[in-house]
This record gives sequence, structure tokens and C-alpha cells, in this order.
Amino acid sequence: MKIFKLFMYVVASGIVFTSCKKDPEIELVSLNKIGEEHYFGEKVLMWASTEGDKKDMTYEWTTTGGTFEGARTQDRFENVWIAPTQVGQFDVSITAKNGKSSSTKTSTLNVTRYFFDHFQSPNIFAGNGWPGWATNNIIFSQRNSDDKLTSSLRISPSRVNNSNIDVNVRKVLNSAELKIPFSVRAKMGFDTYFKPDASFCISLTFRQPRANPERPFIREIRWEVFPSPSNTTSANFQIRYEVFTPSKNLSVFSTNTGVYPAAGPLINPITGRNNALFTMTSNVAKNFTFSMEADETFVTHVNGVEWFRSAGIKNWLTAARAQYPGFEAPVANEFRILMPGRAASTLPVSQLFMNSVYINNDGTILNSPI
Repeated sequence: MKIFKLFMYVVASGIVFTSCKKDPEIELVSLNKIGEEHYFGEKVLMWASTEGDKKDMTYEWTTTGGTFEGARTQDRFENVWIAPTQVGQFDVSITAKNGKSSSTKTSTLNVTRYFFDHFQSPNIFAGNGWPGWATNNIIFSQRNSDDKLTSSLRISPSRVNNSNIDVNVRKVLNSAELKIPFSVRAKMGFDTYFKPDASFCISLTFRQPRANPERPFIREIRWEVFPSPSNTTSANFQIRYEVFTPSKNLSVFSTNTGVYPAAGPLINPITGRNNALFTMTSNVAKNFTFSMEADETFVTHVNGVEWFRSAGIKNWLTAARAQYPGFEAPVANEFRILMPGRAASTLPVSQLFMNSVYINNDGTILNSPI
């Protein structure tokens, strides 16, 4: 009997001890993220800092907008948030749990525009929602990546090729449809040398119509700047747009005398010299902006100064709509920077740098230089 009482006492003591055992105390110290503002579809690395017993800790992530990269990140202290395709402020929260003990932290993320890049990320050329730039025939390097006002991507040709558009850096615009109105700004310049009488090009391409793929459409807007003309009379700009007719495999760039269905001029003459706007000095960047307003007026700015307004694209689209019922509105496909190859191995290498690229889709013209 005494043995039985002793056994029951030991069991009861164990139950009391177990019931009094506390769950480990945990505390989320911070919820960290990279960047202060974000663009449509941007992938943002986030991670939590915790204190306490992490042995059996679990994590749960929630957000008021956007999504997370995948199920594999949902029960980890780090995650990748994918920004929504709209401007606004969105909360991301993480809750850490260990038994009945839990702790929550929330961070507010600010999505400000369609796209921007100061070329600070080490993932510049990583795809799948990271900045996602693609390239052809380039050598590149990053500088001052810790300061967005001076950070830059430096590019030069990787091969000998006499083409003036052999080298390119491209950003596919697939996070959300980019339609009129839009505004595109690139801050860029040349380094110590640039091939005389060659240009760098700022280009926006447009996708082929989907409902009627055989119809003509505006395939590209191309703005060329010649930073190193060989003499005082050589051209230092050219700006055109291209009309492509798939059924005829016919490409036509705008000319001074173009009439629909050909592409009419944006500015007449389409090429020329403007020393006030286009004279460039090595290692000094300029802002180049072109925009399509809601009424389809084409507008250009250089360093925040308006250069010209044009109804060239508007007139072509108006005529196309009259000829083709249900004519599809232009949808941008890709932003590009193009530059020349190296003409010969014995010649210097052209060097170009970009400080930033911004794209708006809300009707606001990017005419403030930064």
C-alpha cells in the first residue's frame, strides 16, 4: 500500500511539473528589408531578427498587398515579397511562434512607380522578377553601389564589331502592361572615350498586336545621341519611330517627309545638331526623357528642359484606327540602351555609363533631373 501511495505521489508530481513548465519566451526584434521604395513586381528580400529559443520556432507571413515568392519561404525567418502592380503602401507582417509564446512585427513597404533602377543591386542581371536586365556583347561593372545619387552601371563592348548597335542592355516590361500615358527617363553619359560620330540609343519597343497580328503597328521609338561628333557640323541627335507591317515583313522608320501608312516625323528634321542640349562632356551625365501624354502627344526633355512636342505618333495612330476597326493601343514590350561595338582591336573602347532609369505609367512626366 505504501508503495502504491509513493508511486501515485511521483506521478502527480510529474503532472504538476509538466503543467507548470513555461513555453520558451521569444521576441521578434526587427523585420528588415532592402530598399526604401519599390516598383511594380519588384522582389524585395525581407528577414526577421529574433531573440529567444529558436529550436522549435515557426514563422507565419502575411501581407496587405502583393504576394510572396513561394511556399518554401513561408515557414522561414526570411522571405521574398513581390510588390503589387499598383502604387501604394502595403504592410508585411511576420509572426514567430514557439508553443504558446508568439511575437509579431510589421513593416510598411512603399510602391511608388512602374519601374526604376539606380543599378545598386548585385542582382542587376538576375531574372525572375529581380531587376532583370539582359545584355548582348558587353563588359560591365558597378560603381558606388551604396549611394543611389552616384551609383552607375558602366558598359563597354566585348567584341570587335563595326555595328553602331552591337551592344545592348535590355529590360523586359512584363510586370504590368505599359500603355499610353507613360514617361521614360535615362540618366547617362560616356566615360573617357566614345566612338566619333557614333551614337548611344535610348529605345522603347512595343509588342505585336495579339488580336490582329498581321496589322502594322508602332514597333519602336528610338532616340539617338551622338556624344562625340567628329566636327562642329556633324549631327548630335536623331529621333525616330518605326512602323512594322508583319504581313509584309516591312520595317519603315520615320522620315522628314513620311506620310501614313509610313511613319511621319516626330521632329523635322529628324536628325541634326543642337549644341545647347546635346553637347556632352566625359563623365558628366545628362537626363533624357521621352513621354507620351494621355492625348498621345509625344514630349521630350533634356536635363528637365522641354525640347519639343509632337503629334507625329498621335496622327499615325488616328489614321490607323480609322483604317482598322478595333485597332489595338500600343503596349510597350522592352526598354533598351544600345551602343556601338569596337570597330577594331587597335582602337580605343567606347565606354557608357547609366546612373538611373525611371518609368512612370500614371501620366506624370519625368522632367525633374536627379
